[in-house]
Amino acid sequence: MPRITAKTNVFLNREKKYRMTLEFKEAIELIPCEKGSFVMADFEDEAFMLFGDEAASDPCAAIEVAVIQDAFDKYDKEIFVQVLARMTETVMKYTQIPEDRIFAYYRNSPLWTYNHRNPGSCLTTCQKHSQ
Repeated sequence: MPRITAKTNVFLNREKKYRMTLEFKEAIELIPCEKGSFVMADFEDEAFMLFGDEAASDPCAAIEVAVIQDAFDKYDKEIFVQVLARMTETVMKYTQIPEDRIFAYYRNSPLWTYNHRNPGSCLTTCQKHSQ
């Protein structure tokens, strides 16, 4: 059950947010135990953001992806790099922010709750969703 947060200092209309979410869902499915149908995406646009020594008005973005720790322990690091690359491409496509002005990273956790319970490890979660 991944959560993706995209934060930027540019305006994103509802349609762009929707299209970006669809592409984020496709990207997250590169991780074998993750399902796009369980992605929660949220956007914070027109945020006050500074990137390096640039002025606050210069376009920039941050993408935070949260997945359960078990996924990192089970799968090759290259998969996770590919996910961030695809999400970066998505943000570039819909915002025209250059790649060197987009910061993408994972915030992972060993504990998640969904529907008032902890669904367990990545493997347990995957087995439940594949049935």
